[in-house]
Amino acid sequence: MTKPRTLDPKVLRHCAAALRTLSHPERLRIVEALETGPLEVSELTTKLKRPQATVSQHLMRLRAHGLVTADRTGRIARYRVAHAGCLTILGCIRSHFAR
Repeated sequence: MTKPRTLDPKVLRHCAAALRTLSHPERLRIVEALETGPLEVSELTTKLKRPQATVSQHLMRLRAHGLVTADRTGRIARYRVAHAGCLTILGCIRSHFAR
């Protein structure tokens, strides 16, 4: 059996920061909402039943860590999951904690 490769400390720091960002329940709800495809902020606020300012603030944090991205058409931004690892983590949460 081969020994697992040790992760570079820089990679571990990046992963820890991404996991801290995803650890907020509202941000997990946003990722879950975006799982089926891109949504505008107004669509997210309706779906999540949260104020626009709250949703925008969480999207800003998720974007800063490269976990979601926005595609703009004029003034309209449609947000989508940028890192497939977010969906993998969501799947792990479902299979291990949401029984």
